[in-house]
Amino acid sequence: MLLATAAEARQVTPIQPLNLIAGQPVRITGMDLDFTPELRAELTASEAKAARRRAEAGLAPLDPHSYPSGPRDGALYATMPFKQMFPLVIRDVIRDWKLEEGRPVFLRITLDRYKTADAAIAILLASNSDILEGSVEVVDATTAASLGSFRVKVRNSHGGWGGMLIRGGGIREKLAEEFGLELARHVSGRKRKG
Repeated sequence: MLLATAAEARQVTPIQPLNLIAGQPVRITGMDLDFTPELRAELTASEAKAARRRAEAGLAPLDPHSYPSGPRDGALYATMPFKQMFPLVIRDVIRDWKLEEGRPVFLRITLDRYKTADAAIAILLASNSDILEGSVEVVDATTAASLGSFRVKVRNSHGGWGGMLIRGGGIREKLAEEFGLELARHVSGRKRKG
């Protein structure tokens, strides 16, 4: 995978158990992505940084209501607003996990927490984390019936100078990928991609 790094704390908490047969192949046909109002406010600085990167790369501004398509491009993802980057990263995880054949399901994802580590606090206190949290509802794509829901919490911890150096860049993309990996594990019922 393009951005794979190990998260120190990943967690999936069922809200409503998934009504899927164990081992049954699933095909994720699409997703709706929404943010809580609090998260929209938190993303303001991140979105401005992505827009600056896009301008510095000489790329045209993106229509905020479109979803770019095309091949994987981790470097290009860093120049996209979160709402456009996140579905593309999830799409890449879905392809890697081969969740493109079987019972058709649709995902409704609501993200409610995003936080990036503060370098000064991580260096001084020797601990800080990048965090992405949200809920996922799995819906039968043919009947629109809910098949269950769960929460995903991704926490990548970084302590001291060393932790911040290892952390590197592409934080939003790494968090989105870890979220997608947890989602894929839970929906597929597998621990590894198939």
